[in-house]
Amino acid sequence: SSGINAEYGVRKWKRASTIGRKSDWEYEIGCPPLSASMKSDLMWESSTSPKVYRQDTKTHYTWRIQPLPYPLSNYKISVENSTIFVRTENKKYFKKLRIEDMDRFELPLIVKHVNCAHANSTLMISYEKPKNVLQLEQAIYSELCKVKPIQDGDMDSCKQQ
Repeated sequence: SSGINAEYGVRKWKRASTIGRKSDWEYEIGCPPLSASMKSDLMWESSTSPKVYRQDTKTHYTWRIQPLPYPLSNYKISVENSTIFVRTENKKYFKKLRIEDMDRFELPLIVKHVNCAHANSTLMISYEKPKNVLQLEQAIYSELCKVKPIQDGDMDSCKQQ
């Protein structure tokens, strides 16, 4: 056991735009807080529209899509290139899922590593992490364990030269 939490909380990125304007956070893992996801008082997304949340575990990339009330037999999960496609037979839902980590390593997705389950109007899709990704994550975690965290307000270690 490596000591890594069973689930990762949030991974988010802020990318600079072409004109240097600050962009919003892009959530790769997890979801934005409710107040951050509401952009305007005039128009907002329906609360009944399915939402996709990525919540990785130590050994799998996982997504939860809710609410999706259809039985598991209605979903068709396929892999094409580096994308997982989620479709329904009744053509009521379609979604593309990408694993940015796999794109970074230029690793292909293999359909036999995809699993899905359905419970409580939630479709859960998981993809088993390749061994080399697990090894890299373990190495990163080992390095992070060596770093001494600073306490709130402890700025002595960050003094300007």
